[in-house]
Amino acid sequence: MTAQENAVINELKKKVEQLITLYISSLERNRELEAEVKAVRDRLETLKNENNKLKEEIKTLKVAKAISTGEGSAEARNRINQLVREIDKCIALLNN
Repeated sequence: MTAQENAVINELKKKVEQLITLYISSLERNRELEAEVKAVRDRLETLKNENNKLKEEIKTLKVAKAISTGEGSAEARNRINQLVREIDKCIALLNN
């Protein structure tokens, strides 16, 4: 082999080693980002659940306020009917 061929081969080896190093660092970065995405998704799910619980609590508080003040009796009646239907469903499931 000539000196020029050796130089080309050595240059190719260096570039392949650089590519391998870049590939490995990209894999590591990808793993980090996947872990971050999972953490953000988990947090989002937690916040969604918390939001739903708070919405239900607001509904309950509105009904309680409507019952105690006598205002919004139609809304309170609808909510109570909804709760009774849910209780009936639960009882039906328990009986089966």
